[in-house]
Amino acid sequence: MGILITKVKIGHITNLSEARYCAGMGVDFLSFPTAQVDPKTFQEITAWVAGPKFGIEAENFSSDLLNQYPAEFMVIKSTQLGVVLANDLSGIKLIVSLAATEWAATRVLLLKAEEKIMFIELIAFSLDAVTSTMIDEVAKDFEILLKLSGPISPGEILKLPIAGISLDGNAETKPGLKEYPLAEILEKLAPDDTD
Repeated sequence: MGILITKVKIGHITNLSEARYCAGMGVDFLSFPTAQVDPKTFQEITAWVAGPKFGIEAENFSSDLLNQYPAEFMVIKSTQLGVVLANDLSGIKLIVSLAATEWAATRVLLLKAEEKIMFIELIAFSLDAVTSTMIDEVAKDFEILLKLSGPISPGEILKLPIAGISLDGNAETKPGLKEYPLAEILEKLAPDDTD
């Protein structure tokens, strides 16, 4: 199993081959969309893969989801936070997905849920779209997984006060046959290559 130079979460995992690949590269967290991965498939994949913590991404939250999916964490959008907190979530941590532009408007609600939140997944197109002041501000209260839509430069990212990065997987075209667009990024995050 590999070790990466920062924590990495991969979302939108839908198949065993990608989950195994990510685990082999040393990814820390894998999350599965409940709209695409049923509870049986989730349990089959997680039984075959060792290493990462497993979570779910729920478009529409219901407390029953946690009975169906034995997840260690749940990824939610910041707009779902109120509904999620109104339910009993004992034993499960949250990763709250938040556009950089939403931080100021949601900070108070996020702080009310601070003990439940494992990470803030801060989303921006590029490092230019997220000021270092904003990252410093969020980092005072929460650990950050930075999710960039554009190119990722590990050297620049490692200088920021963040816990790690967040990436998305993609579906197989045929079972077992696919390219791994994540491979290039994950290889850059291996300890011997930081640029």
